[in-house]
Amino acid sequence: MRSEEVTGFGSVVWEGESISYTVVYSSRRRSWAVEVKPDGCVIVRMPQQVPPEKVRMLVEEKAEWIFTQVKKYGSRVGIVRNYIDGEMLPFFGVEYPVVRKAGAVAKAEFLDDCFVVTVPEGFSPDASRDVAKDMIVLLFRRIGFSPLEEIIGKYAPLAGVEPPQLRIRLQERKWGCCTPKNGIIVNARVLLGPKIVAEYIVVHELAHQRYRHHQKSFWDEVERLMPNYQEAERILKTDGWKFVF
Repeated sequence: MRSEEVTGFGSVVWEGESISYTVVYSSRRRSWAVEVKPDGCVIVRMPQQVPPEKVRMLVEEKAEWIFTQVKKYGSRVGIVRNYIDGEMLPFFGVEYPVVRKAGAVAKAEFLDDCFVVTVPEGFSPDASRDVAKDMIVLLFRRIGFSPLEEIIGKYAPLAGVEPPQLRIRLQERKWGCCTPKNGIIVNARVLLGPKIVAEYIVVHELAHQRYRHHQKSFWDEVERLMPNYQEAERILKTDGWKFVF
């Protein structure tokens, strides 16, 4: 079996409502956990060789919590960005207006405290929005690089590690991760949140340069580097769903 593999599906009932879940077994896992994604999907993570009957019993014990989390996420109104004149777009938690222009070449710039987006004419509304989004993401990756490098420059010496090579990518799930060659990747969506969130993601990945796990020694290092890291985690848990392009 691979280190992580989807091996089954099930459902749990609470207050007459059935909620489906996916079971994922991992050869690296020693304990079980339930995760409810922002889209309402329920993932049950298990060590290998836990029988289906045991999985079902454990999930049923968490039924009320699962139901509460799914309902909480279901009450959220999705954020849709159209990148039109006057729309506000955050950068490191500070909101700036969008200025939409027509031009020969698609591009986005940050000028005079505004996001200026240029989209050629002739596109359908949906295609025009997609072009504007692509340009904005490219812009964020460009203008977000220097501030993130500054954060790395601040914390890498404190962590006792060499400043890793930084990459910024748009990702759906992971806020950050390490590369096989000790670089780090930061999700472009992080740039939509307050600076403390970006600091935390960088610190988290710098700590992984020495501790390739999430055991106590890792979290002790994170806290040593950033004593207020739990505030950033709280923001990610409560508001991270809003950080979308």
